[in-house]
Amino acid sequence: MKAIYTNLENKNFEMLEFISNAKGIKKNHIINEALEYYFNTLKTIPEEFMLKPLYISKDEFERLEKTSKPTDDLKRLLNDN
Repeated sequence: MKAIYTNLENKNFEMLEFISNAKGIKKNHIINEALEYYFNTLKTIPEEFMLKPLYISKDEFERLEKTSKPTDDLKRLLNDN
């Protein structure tokens, strides 16, 4: 096994700490699993279909949740079984 040292963004480090503590899983294991998942995704999904995650603050999410209403088209799409 090889070692790698890197800097993480604060939000990523906090999430890593949270998941590690909550699940009782070592951080190394979480990182290895995430990399394996990412690499398998790169092999199976064409790059043009890969989207970067969008992070929004809790305040922004709450604002969007309160002000955004689903369109008629979206309601039809979600109700179409």
